[in-house]
Amino acid sequence: MSRYADLIRAERLRPASVPETTVQAIEADRARIVQCSPVRRLQQKTQVFPLDVKASVRSRLTHSLEVKETGRQLALRVAAELEPEVERDALVSLVEMACLLHDVGNPPFGHFGEAVMIDWLGQQLPGLFRRAVGEPSRQWPMLLADLRQFEGNAQSLRLVHTLQDLNLSLSQLAALQKYVRGAYQPKTGGRWQQKPGHFFSERPLVQQIRQLFPTTARGRHPLTFLMEAADDMAYGVADLEDAVDRGVLSLAELERALLNNGNDYLKTLWQGSRVQEPGFFSRFRERLGQDLLPLVTEQFMLYQQAILEGEHDQPLLAAEQAPADALQWLKSFAHEHVFRRREVESLELAGFAALKGVLDAFAPLLTLSAAEFVDLENRRDANGQLLRRLFHRLPARHLAAYRRDSQSAPFFESEAEREWYFRVRLLLDFISGMTDTYVLEEYRLLCGLQS
Repeated sequence: MSRYADLIRAERLRPASVPETTVQAIEADRARIVQCSPVRRLQQKTQVFPLDVKASVRSRLTHSLEVKETGRQLALRVAAELEPEVERDALVSLVEMACLLHDVGNPPFGHFGEAVMIDWLGQQLPGLFRRAVGEPSRQWPMLLADLRQFEGNAQSLRLVHTLQDLNLSLSQLAALQKYVRGAYQPKTGGRWQQKPGHFFSERPLVQQIRQLFPTTARGRHPLTFLMEAADDMAYGVADLEDAVDRGVLSLAELERALLNNGNDYLKTLWQGSRVQEPGFFSRFRERLGQDLLPLVTEQFMLYQQAILEGEHDQPLLAAEQAPADALQWLKSFAHEHVFRRREVESLELAGFAALKGVLDAFAPLLTLSAAEFVDLENRRDANGQLLRRLFHRLPARHLAAYRRDSQSAPFFESEAEREWYFRVRLLLDFISGMTDTYVLEEYRLLCGLQS
């Protein structure tokens, strides 16, 4: 058996009703992913400009489609290098679908929304827990640490497996995980420990993945490296293109900075892309991609053994070569000169008010005991009726996951803490799954309820 046959497999957590070959299993994954609602919701989640109505500016969906195509090109190159050791179609599809799913767990307003949620959780959860549950067990500090670290990558895994119940192959789920640390675990010095890759709620799933792919206990699944590189390549130029299209940045301003501070490769690339002619960004992006695609492939093959063993601890684009340095310059420029613009920050402020307002409005559901929460349907007092109406806004799919896991999820020492943990997850699942416009509409509605 080849090294890649051990990593690209048909096994699922629940076996298929009829036996599947590896290619059949991966193709079935593809159909489930493309048709799932979290992918559709990406069309109304921000990439750079929250609440933007201009059709040419990228949403998370258009960004993810671009990442998917870049990932496909990378996977085809790598597969050509590996033939006949690897099943090409399965490898390519795994990378493509990991790319399409990589942002589905992001909350409204992207990384800014993530920061808002983390801040709110850190401030509010300890007090809410005391009111609802009381004295903590010895396990609670670990569970609290898990709940306070909301992370889009970990939420992506939870969304496609626990909430959508897509029953994807374990190979596809493993390829989706950019980080190997659980949110309930302390950080170590490892590169892939920087952020949490899964929550305590998905610990049983991750144990199954690691049992099948032992190297993922310390490092990434090899195909995750290609997904990450595709993401970096896609947004490196796209964010600047959107900023110019939106009028936040001028081409002249970008050109001055680039010709003054970019490396020689980037200057030559810029000048050769004919900045004054229509279609400049398409040409610029294509020419940069023509150099980055072989570079990433070369890096994957160069470090292939360490990657397969879970030992490689650098992104493929960390190579100190001119095209990679040029991409890094473009990303750094966007961070400094686009994301910090008044126009972008003003949109984020609107998102901050809406997201925090919705969290505050639903927080009273977390002050109830488990018995009070279950008995909400029978409340007739004014406060109980308000809480009941909030409860009714929670999606049926998320409530089903809450009811199942709050009763039977393993690894919890206290039943009360297990119930409350999954009640918090219920709220986070609901709010993080909202689109930018939906959270704003919900905020307006709830302000009306509170007035």
